[in-house]
Amino acid sequence: MDIKVLKYDERLRERIDKIAASNFMKCYQCGMCSSGCPSIDEMDILPNQINMFLMLGQFDRVLESKSIWACVACFECAERCPQGVDLSKINEALRQIKIRRNMDLFNIWEVVGKEELPTIVLVASFRKFTA
Repeated sequence: MDIKVLKYDERLRERIDKIAASNFMKCYQCGMCSSGCPSIDEMDILPNQINMFLMLGQFDRVLESKSIWACVACFECAERCPQGVDLSKINEALRQIKIRRNMDLFNIWEVVGKEELPTIVLVASFRKFTA
């Protein structure tokens, strides 16, 4: 295995863990989260694959997927996970990171005009900048 595959941004991993309060590194790829997900038809990356890509340090691949937006936070994945990994919270953390990475008060309309983002992004950014 190439060492470069395992090298990843440790600060981003810690940020995800802190926001989500759930450690994706505990996942051992049993697939239970994917088997119970009601939003699976809307996802381009399966829930267990999200954890796999995160463990491999492929954060951008996950942040650019539509799966993090398709998650309805039903917590079925957390209920099924034998390791207690809460993918609903991890997806929420990834959404927050994506929003914060791309937007600030001065470019919000520019970003919204360029990308196809869910309405929740616009609502969340207004909350962020008007609080």
